[in-house]
Amino acid sequence: MQRLPRVRWRRKQGRGLLAIKPLPQSIPTQLPPAKLYLDDITEILQILTDSSADCQASFVAGKSKCDTLDDLENLGGRTTHFVMDISGPGKHQTLELTASATRLHIYEIGDQLPAWSKYVNVAAMFERRKLKLKSAIRSVRSWLFASLWLVTVAAWVLVPHTAKSISIYELPYVATGVFLAAAVVYYFGSSHSVVYLRHPHKVGVGRWLEDHKPEIIVGVICILMGAIATRIVEKVWK
Repeated sequence: MQRLPRVRWRRKQGRGLLAIKPLPQSIPTQLPPAKLYLDDITEILQILTDSSADCQASFVAGKSKCDTLDDLENLGGRTTHFVMDISGPGKHQTLELTASATRLHIYEIGDQLPAWSKYVNVAAMFERRKLKLKSAIRSVRSWLFASLWLVTVAAWVLVPHTAKSISIYELPYVATGVFLAAAVVYYFGSSHSVVYLRHPHKVGVGRWLEDHKPEIIVGVICILMGAIATRIVEKVWK
């Protein structure tokens, strides 16, 4: 989380304490991947507008444009492409969710401390709603792809070519493994954040399953891929 610029104090001879403010830094724009609901969108809207009636907001969910939160709720479903555009006297903010990134642009005339405060509050919400597994994989994806490439090359070079070839009866297992691997890659690469245009389950098992559904699905897929890979290796080396 980004910190607000610190104010240093210095005593000058014959005078009182003088405030030394560093030059304002640019406000960050990047946010982690997160799962948001209408409750979260409502809270973000209140943060960015200061609950002021002077600000006007519009929303884009997928290919639909909405003017109110009620329109979003009536639209329903989920989307990985979402834009919240807010404008008011001397200020303009945009929250943008795309397939590759989630960004928050804040522009305000004058003192930048209120703008920093808005960013910090929105970033704190994204940290609470963050998709932890997707965020972790995306943060090390370059190293992960490089490691997988090295493992593939090492296996091709070091594994003896005298091993048995895969029979036609094992092809369904290979195809299933490839399909599951493609599903995992698609999950991590096809979207960044997601917005559900409805209110979440409040408590209980339903809310826990809703919050951890991606991790559960990916875990089950990895278990199946491990079982398939083990079976294929055993058949090849017998």
